[in-house]
Amino acid sequence: MLKLKQIFQKRNFIVYTSILLICCMIIYYINYFKNHTTEMISLPMLTIEDFHEYSEPEIYFAYDISEIYNGNPWKPEWNISELPAFYNTSYKNYNTADTYEQKINVMKQKIISAQKIAQNFSTAALYKMIYGSEQGSIENEELLLSINTHNDIINITFKNAISLPFAIEQQNREQLEKIIYHFIDTYKYALHWQEGKDALSFQYDANGIGHFELIAYENGDTLEKQFLNYHFNTVSIILNQQNQITSFVITKTDISDKIENYPIITEEQAQKLLYHGKYISTSEYDFSENMPIVKTELVYKATTYDSIFMPYYKFFVQVPGIEQNGLHCYMTYYVPAIKEQYLKNFSSL
Repeated sequence: MLKLKQIFQKRNFIVYTSILLICCMIIYYINYFKNHTTEMISLPMLTIEDFHEYSEPEIYFAYDISEIYNGNPWKPEWNISELPAFYNTSYKNYNTADTYEQKINVMKQKIISAQKIAQNFSTAALYKMIYGSEQGSIENEELLLSINTHNDIINITFKNAISLPFAIEQQNREQLEKIIYHFIDTYKYALHWQEGKDALSFQYDANGIGHFELIAYENGDTLEKQFLNYHFNTVSIILNQQNQITSFVITKTDISDKIENYPIITEEQAQKLLYHGKYISTSEYDFSENMPIVKTELVYKATTYDSIFMPYYKFFVQVPGIEQNGLHCYMTYYVPAIKEQYLKNFSSL
C-alpha cells in the first residue's frame, strides 16, 4: 500500500512539474512575441527613394580600384548592429513653405546661422545681407558667404586668398593631407570642432586626369558619431594654382530630426540582395553576376532630393568590356542597409 502511494506521489510530481514547465514556456513566448511586436510597431516604416531618372550617372574611372579613396572611416569589422535614420530638415522646411513669405522666413533662419559662422572667420563687423526665397549671401570686406534654402551647405570665399606657412612642391596625397590638417588646426575652433580628421578624396576623370578633393570632418568620440560626422559635418577646401586657400564649403547638415535607430544587415546579406536585384542605381547597366564587385562601403545617401537620410551599402562594380583611355569603368549600386521589414517599398525594387 505504501509503495502504491509513493507511485502516485511520483506521478503527481511529474505532472505538476510538466505543467509548471509548460506555463513557463507560455509566459516566455508571450513576452518574446510582445516585445518583438512592440519593436516592429514602434519603428516607423521608411521609404526607399530612387532618383535615378533625373540624376547624373555615378561613374568612377581608375587603372585599379585601389586608386580610388575618399576617407570613409567605416570598416566591416566595426560590426554595427543599428544606425539612425533622419528626416531631411532642409527638404521638409522648404517643401512645407507654400508661400513666398514662408520661404523668405526659411532663408532668414539660414542667414542668422550663417552670420554666426561668418563672425568666427572674420574680424570685420559690417555685413551686407542679401536674400531671396532660393538663395542668400552675407558679405563684408573679408568674406563672402553663399547659401540656399535647399540644403545646409555654406560656401565661404576669402576676398584675399590665404597663403600656407609651408611650400607645396607637388599635389600628392602626403602634401594635400598636410594642408587639410593645417586647415583643421587653424579653424577647428571657428568650426566648433573638438578634433578633426582628413578625408582626402581621389579619382580620375574619363581623360585619365587625377582629381583630389580636400575634405575634413569632425571626429567623434564614438564610431557612430565619427561615421555620422563624415557624412553630415564636413568642410571641403578649395585651392588656387598657387596652392592658396581661396574658399571652403561647410556642410553642416541638420540631423536633429531623428526618426529612430534601425537594425541593419551585414555586408554579406546586402551582397545577396544585390544579386537578387534589390538595389537602386544611376547606372544604365543592370547588375549581373558577371560584373565583379571590387569595393564596398557603408554610406548615408544624403542628397538634396532625399526626404529621409538612411544608410546603404554602396557596391563598386567593374563593368566588363568598358574602358576609357586604359581606365577601368566602375558603376555603383546601392542596397538599403536597414532590414527589409522596416522598408515600405522594398518588394518593388
